[in-house]
Amino acid sequence: MLRVERLQAAYGQSQVLFDVSLDIGDAEVVTLLGRNGMGKTTTIRTIMGLTQARAGQVSFDGMTLTGRAPEQIARVGIGLVPEGRQVFPTLTVQENLVATAANRLKRSPSWTLERVFNLFPRLKERTQQMANTLSGGEQQMLAVGRALMTNPKLLILDEATEGLAPVIRAEIWSCLATLKSEGQSILIVDKNLGVLRRFADRHVVIEKGRTVWTGTGADLDRDAEAIHRYVGV
Repeated sequence: MLRVERLQAAYGQSQVLFDVSLDIGDAEVVTLLGRNGMGKTTTIRTIMGLTQARAGQVSFDGMTLTGRAPEQIARVGIGLVPEGRQVFPTLTVQENLVATAANRLKRSPSWTLERVFNLFPRLKERTQQMANTLSGGEQQMLAVGRALMTNPKLLILDEATEGLAPVIRAEIWSCLATLKSEGQSILIVDKNLGVLRRFADRHVVIEKGRTVWTGTGADLDRDAEAIHRYVGV
């Protein structure tokens, strides 16, 4: 579904990505692992067209995404839950959810307000509440729900549980497990390797802007020493 090949990217004269490659298949969950500052968020930004690729290629369902505008990339079926949530603060919960709602790919069953509220009951209780008055965990739920309302073939989450209370973090993971069971393809960045080991099908580790390791959960367990060196767990 998604193929990233030898991706390079920079901010001005500072090159951040030198050689990142990864791929995600239909109904697959893949993690992007690495220490802070190794290029995980830049990889996601470049996939989404928010940062321009200097070299390499990103393709999705056989279409080349490299060089496309972010709004064009979103329309082909990729939903992003960005680092820091970035909900619309002066809109209500319901307004946030419907603001970008679409089903351009005619996916079935489609994501509706009712379906999002079934996944995140807390949001239903706060339908008319302004987003900037929600807790951090509720804002994260809203960010996930907003991305789902675009009916994406691929959902990308950048630091989905960072800074959340343990009980909220567990609720987010439970909801993501539900999405996985429904066949949702997911690319996720997170530091909770213990959960990711059980949750994901495959893992990709990047170090200083390069892909240095890929494998399954079983591979990760066998290569624990190497993973510790790259991820610091």
